Formats: sequence, structure tokens, C-alpha cells
Amino acid sequence: MDIVVQREALLKPLQAVSGVVERKQTLPILSNVLLTIKDGHLHLTGTDLEIELIGFVSIESQSAQGMATVSARKLFDICRTLPESSVLRLSVEKNYLVVRAHESCFMLNTLPAQDFPNIEDSDYPAQFTIKQSHLKNLLTKTYFAMGQQDVRHYLNGTFLDIGQQSIKCVAADGHRLALATIHDENIGNVEARVILPRKSVLELIRLISNDNDHDVTIHIGDSRIRLITPDYIFTSKLINAQYPDYNRLIPKGTTIAVGDRESIKQALIRASILSNEKFRGVRFQLEPSKLRITANNSDQEQAEEAVTLDYAGNNMEIGFNVAYLLDVVSAITTKSIRCAFTNPNDGVLIEPAESDHSMYVVMPMRL
Repeated sequence: MDIVVQREALLKPLQAVSGVVERKQTLPILSNVLLTIKDGHLHLTGTDLEIELIGFVSIESQSAQGMATVSARKLFDICRTLPESSVLRLSVEKNYLVVRAHESCFMLNTLPAQDFPNIEDSDYPAQFTIKQSHLKNLLTKTYFAMGQQDVRHYLNGTFLDIGQQSIKCVAADGHRLALATIHDENIGNVEARVILPRKSVLELIRLISNDNDHDVTIHIGDSRIRLITPDYIFTSKLINAQYPDYNRLIPKGTTIAVGDRESIKQALIRASILSNEKFRGVRFQLEPSKLRITANNSDQEQAEEAVTLDYAGNNMEIGFNVAYLLDVVSAITTKSIRCAFTNPNDGVLIEPAESDHSMYVVMPMRL
């Protein structure tokens, strides 16, 4: 291998691939990135055996073919710290990858490319193409409600319910639920129900562009999902489990309150300062046209906030984890939010007042 590439062309895909690679690996080669040359492009491949990411880099010139594996972190750090607009020459000499730029020269150890693990090809019977920004919007509106190391392993990810020209994206951890929906004719007749693991969701949010002009093609198989963009090929294992019926978890609240999202958010932020550091509880006291938010901690300190609401129901008192509420009001982008309460022992349904493309459920806590 002997190629010349621009630093800027190499840096972004190398950073993305390095994010997939685990630093502490039982197999040393899994800390490496695989460099191969195909069709006049340098392909960078990183994997942790659950996720595989291939990034494409355009080559300025090529003197010799070949492939090599080298430490992803070290190669990225070298590229990152080189001056902008540097031109890099990458060549394999004996058992080293030699990186030259200006007056700099680095010799990195390589491991045999044939030992690099390859995620075997699967059949992907379901396939469709949507805008990258639509998929990113779905994931960013819901990812925060995923479980973390929950014994119910199907909660440690995001559920995609695909059918009837729409995608419903659901995340839940037993204390809260987030659901977002997009409708797109390009989905066609595809029907699938899959659970994306937590790490895959977080990597995709990092990878996918907000740009409306770029598409992503999604291929869904029995045990894997593959997403192809002009810059990357992302393949991930799926969680093999049955996701619970999320529709049963959505309360049919009849006591409605509508308020200004930003006012409620700022009141929650201020009240959270004096909430209990471990339990993060705040108390909602609903009165006609007003919401009082109170918080206190083990040092006997107390915060009280009042927010004007469009509410005409009976007085009600209910406790919540303030961190869960802040996640929800930060994910919603509309000016007003609509809260539907049932009773103090049931969850609250929170939705944007101006649209119905997302909804959130937060369960109460005893204070």
C-alpha cells in the first residue's frame, strides 16, 4: 500500500470509525482500523463484533495496492494534531504503516489484515430509502428514554415499528416512554419490527447528517440492520427479543393542562438545583390556571416555582423525577406543550401542543 490523501478527507471518517472501535479489547486487532483500497477510494473499517462501520476516503494518488490494520486511536490522534491542509502519504513498509506529512514521519505497528474480523453477510429482505434528517430526528427525539444495563435486555435499545408507510420509534426504561413517528411514501410496503441496541443508536445519531439533501438506504435482515449513505456503511446486530406492546403503556389522560414549554423548562431547571441529589424528585401542584413546582433536599433547603397554565381541572398533587421531565421538554421543539393527567398514581402524557408526531409518558414517583 502506498497512497496520498488529504488530512481533511481522512480525519472525519477516521473519527467516526474510531468511535465504534473499543479501546479495551480482549482481541488486540479489534482496537485497530482496517485500511483497504477499493475503486480508487480508501476504505476504513472498524468493528466491535456487534457493530461494523466502513468509511470512505477519496485518494489523491496511488502507487501500490494493499491492505493493513493499525491502531485506530493512534492514527486518529496523529491526523488530528497535524497542521490543517496537510497532505499525508500512507505506505506499508515491512510490518509498519508509515505516515509522512511535511517534516513529520510516524511508524505504526500493524497486525495481519487477514486476521481482521469480518461481519458475515446476511440477507436483507426489507429495504427502503429515507432522508437522513428524518431518521436522525426520530432517534434524537427518543434515545434518552432507552434503558441502561436493564435486566430486560429488550429495553436497552430503541424499537422501530415499520409499516403502513411510517416508522414509529419507541424507547422506554420502565419509568418513562418516548415515541416519535414519521410518515414517508418511500417506505412503501415494507413491514418490520426491530430493536436497535443502545450503542448503535448513539453511533447513528453521531453519524447521520441533519442535511435534508442526503438520503440513507436502510436494509433490514433477521438479525442485522445495514444503513448505507454516500459516506458510510453501518451494520449492526439487532436485539433478538419481543418488544412489549407500547400502546398499552400510553395513558388516556382526561385532565388537560397546556403551558409555555420554555417557561416550564426554566422553572424545572431552577427547581432541580435544590432537589434531592439521589432521587431528583419535584412535586407538581396543579391549581386552576397555575402549576406550582416545589423541590427540597436532605439539607432542608427548598425551591418553589409557579408557572401560568391553561388548566381548569381540580387541584392535584403529583411527584416526578425532574431529570425525566427535563429530557422531555428539551426534546420537544414547539412553543407550547400539552400534559394529560389521569390521577396522582398514573403517568402523565406529554405532547407538543402543535403537532402529534411525538409523545412522552413519565411515571410518577412517591415523595
